[in-house]
Amino acid sequence: MVKNLHSFAAPLLKQEKGFPVMHYVPIPMEIAEELWEAGVRRVECTMNGREYRRAIKGRKDGERHLLVSKSMMKEMDVDYGETVIVELWPDADPDRVELCEELVEVLKQDKEAGERFYGMTPGRQRGFNLHVSSSKRSETRIKRALDIANKLRTHTLYDDRTP
Repeated sequence: MVKNLHSFAAPLLKQEKGFPVMHYVPIPMEIAEELWEAGVRRVECTMNGREYRRAIKGRKDGERHLLVSKSMMKEMDVDYGETVIVELWPDADPDRVELCEELVEVLKQDKEAGERFYGMTPGRQRGFNLHVSSSKRSETRIKRALDIANKLRTHTLYDDRTP
């Protein structure tokens, strides 16, 4: 496992095709290759002094990058095209998923949904958490968490198959 710290400066870029529009910071090829070859897919990092946990994403052309959300851009006080100072290292616990409190509370109360949720892969858990936590209003986060719990319990998620 790669253990050393990598530091670099890179521009904040915008994906030119597709929807939604995504912003990202490219990882220099030599750093990206070293991490990828070592099996590192998730990193801890600082960007302009702010701490984040991110997945290393890849494109068909071989470029590796870190996605940057609008809220991260605001926290870092950076805009498209500006330079971001990055320090990154392998995530010591890549399977750890930080859940928003609304989802945690709903899953505590709905044992069946909680059991199914915690049996899912970290990636699926992150996806559901993102759906819940991306809302600005607590009422909406609660509503989304309750909806997910209901779908988990009743096996009515989009990809659930009926026998």
